[in-house]
Amino acid sequence: MNNDDSYQQTHNLVQRDYYESRTQQQNWRMLPGSSRYIAAHVRRVLDSNLLHQGDKVLDVGCGMGKFTIPLRREGVDIEGFDLSPFLLEKLVSACPEGIDVATHCGDVLIPPASLHGQFDAITGFFMLHHLIDIKNAFVGMKQLLKPDGRILFVDVNPFCPFYYLQIFLSPTMRWKAEKGILNLTDAKLTAALTAAGFQDIAIYNYGILPPPLKNLRPGNWFEKQFDRIGFLKPVAAFKFISAKAA
Repeated sequence: MNNDDSYQQTHNLVQRDYYESRTQQQNWRMLPGSSRYIAAHVRRVLDSNLLHQGDKVLDVGCGMGKFTIPLRREGVDIEGFDLSPFLLEKLVSACPEGIDVATHCGDVLIPPASLHGQFDAITGFFMLHHLIDIKNAFVGMKQLLKPDGRILFVDVNPFCPFYYLQIFLSPTMRWKAEKGILNLTDAKLTAALTAAGFQDIAIYNYGILPPPLKNLRPGNWFEKQFDRIGFLKPVAAFKFISAKAA
């Protein structure tokens, strides 16, 4: 085993422990459900017009299915992929009657050969900042895509100061599991995607409210006003990233 493999395995253990060692209540940020916050991010992906009818989609880093299950409810033919079998079991048990989501366990840096070339699109919600090697993760994702396949991600903006405040004030968040946020600048994402063989890269920032505020009745109205103020975009809370396999 070389040093890179050892470092990757250590990182994976840190990530798994981060979620698997916590109680259900401590994992509240990952729980599936219906809320304005969840619906807004799901709608961001659906309204991009990058998912087409009949697409077979893989949700990487799906966790307990917080966004996977809502996308399935919207009629997306979606499957889940995660590093943690524990979280995938939670996803399957959380599926409501009439909703089935196939799941796959593995490391996106070394995706199972059986999944290569099987998907029209890949989605991911707040998982990129948990990756140790974002360029090779995109290489792995490209292997999973059909020719001209697309990726669509929602994640955090590293220039939003509120996220760092949240990490250091929250008793259930740890910097060593969240520090990948520093890799999510537009420049680093563009370089990693280009090196991995993606084109038509689009990245933009939006929104500002955390779930407790977004879920209040005025939340959507407030964020629409925020998004109209151009000079605030650099410090918006969220980032939408899309690209197409070259």
